[in-house]
Amino acid sequence: MGTLVSLCVLSLFVPQSSSATGVQQPPVLHAQVVLAASADPVPLAEFGLGSGGFDTAEPRALHWSKDGCTTAGGARIECQSVGVKLTFPSGRELLVAPDGHVHLRSGEVAGPFPAGLELRLGDGTAVRITLSQGSRERLRDVQVVDGERVLQPWRRGEANTWIERPSFWAGLRFCCCGDGGDLYRAVALGPMVVLDRVLVAADRAAEAPPERLVVLTAPLLQSLALVQQQHRQPDPAVRRLVTAVAGIADRGDAIFPAGASLSRADKNTLRWLLRGGYELELQLEGPMAPRLSLFAGESPRPLVEWTLQGSPALYLGNPGDDANEKRWHGNGVRLARIVTDLQAREVLFERGYALRVIERLKK
Repeated sequence: MGTLVSLCVLSLFVPQSSSATGVQQPPVLHAQVVLAASADPVPLAEFGLGSGGFDTAEPRALHWSKDGCTTAGGARIECQSVGVKLTFPSGRELLVAPDGHVHLRSGEVAGPFPAGLELRLGDGTAVRITLSQGSRERLRDVQVVDGERVLQPWRRGEANTWIERPSFWAGLRFCCCGDGGDLYRAVALGPMVVLDRVLVAADRAAEAPPERLVVLTAPLLQSLALVQQQHRQPDPAVRRLVTAVAGIADRGDAIFPAGASLSRADKNTLRWLLRGGYELELQLEGPMAPRLSLFAGESPRPLVEWTLQGSPALYLGNPGDDANEKRWHGNGVRLARIVTDLQAREVLFERGYALRVIERLKK
């Protein structure tokens, strides 16, 4: 059976035309942490991992094409009983086989993902592939989602032309980065998206980092701006700290510049340099971990900390003499909800998965 599947996979990878040209990619960042300023939906291009195989041409509308459909950015989705093939404007081809493996033309394979997967593309489209483990026809359903519009080119073992409304997706989510064939699993912990590379062509391995953290700065800066409303105590130490945090909020766009890649401040900790002499540290242990901590330079005490699990919130560091006994001062400031569809789901053990990816950054 495995040999048959392999032959079917190869049959879908037809030779490329000699006239096909690759799309020029934007510079790829080689950093552990990248700052992104966009609100939902966050474009894949802001991950600093390339355009996803798309050029800068004016997008069209999602539309039907031979054996499937074509996305607004020009990615072609072809559905057959032997798999779903995506062909990106860059020329990169990606095939999801009925056994749940994801193949590149150059031979690299990821998976299996036996229940199926969602592939997020650089033009904002999501391709949802549902596989069935208990029936003869393993490829059960394919939906292509573009905003509020959904095309269903495959349903229950045969080609289809139904148009549906978007529905909830409970399976694994992956992002097609680089030239379209750099596949990253995406899991969010509050305002931080953890990306784990699961597939890359051999000739691109040096350009695609094994893991990346994307910090979404909009909810962080919004919470900093609310600290003055939350803390109005006359205590001088508290007032000085609140004033300092308000100043950071006023200069937030300069301290947390959109698109910036952060350099490591300390090789022994997950701590990175920000603009203006500030530092950002990711702490995996202690109260309500994981937490993002903001420091003024090399200060041992954080000014504020953002918790990333459950209901993410900002907490003001305790400026008093009892800071060793009490970590925070007062109540937290709730963060705005963001990338809700990427948040870690316990049923899929995604929190533990994301933390293991983060642990790899220490090496």
